[in-house]
Amino acid sequence: MILVTGCNPLGRRLADAMSAGLAKGACDRNCPDLPRGWLTYDALSQENIARLVEEQRPAALLLTDEIDSLEYCEQHPRDAMEYNTRAVRFFAEAAKKARARVVYRSTAFVFDGRKPGGLYTETDKVNPINVYGETKLMGEVHVDKVPDFLVVRLGDLYGAYPDNFASHVQQQLQFGEKVELARDMFFSPIYIDDAVSAIRTLAVNKMAGFYNVAGPGRISHYDFGRKIAATFGMSDDLIVPMSAGELGLTVRMPMDTSLDIAKLSPLVKVRDVDEGLAAMK
Repeated sequence: MILVTGCNPLGRRLADAMSAGLAKGACDRNCPDLPRGWLTYDALSQENIARLVEEQRPAALLLTDEIDSLEYCEQHPRDAMEYNTRAVRFFAEAAKKARARVVYRSTAFVFDGRKPGGLYTETDKVNPINVYGETKLMGEVHVDKVPDFLVVRLGDLYGAYPDNFASHVQQQLQFGEKVELARDMFFSPIYIDDAVSAIRTLAVNKMAGFYNVAGPGRISHYDFGRKIAATFGMSDDLIVPMSAGELGLTVRMPMDTSLDIAKLSPLVKVRDVDEGLAAMK
């Protein structure tokens, strides 16, 4: 049995994607929208997490729970540390005791974004520049101590669900609102169904170490916004190209979080942004 933690869109879809009886979902007890039948745990309690793992005896833990708001993490670094690092350590230590495998959701934000041309590989030097990236990297450090582990560094997820880059841009354009996007910030967004398929494939086939899971190639935030407009049949006149410096960002942001997926590509197909946006539509 695989225990999937996190009732976020990725965690929910991963639990559903596993074959019947193979996975159970679990989420922090403070989750406001707990899926029916899911287990709960106290992310702040090592004893509670240890008890959950001991009782369920999973063969693998798939850790997707996190605080992913960059602004919240900067303003509440203690909370970010509690959920993105300490809770991961609690699960990692419980997994070692139970001899369970750990699959950990990490992020491209462990990199500083200064690599010329981007497209970070799994072996490139990590150097996070904001609290979110720092706490996720420390989570990686704890997972790395488990004998059997997999760290998945994700590109930005998008799809037909709230609070992601693509859905936010689409909604703003639908309401006739101006969208300011950086022409000098780059990433490798991935359609959420492809991320689920890739993580499931890596987990089920017991791949180990570090894997980038992202869309193929590298695209600017501005160009991705224009593709969103084109896919949904809207004019891109309201999309305004800006430099990152003009956006007045309140959090230090890596200028390039694009990821190289050469290691992943032989194992699973990941759609490009045109195909992913078409699927989202």
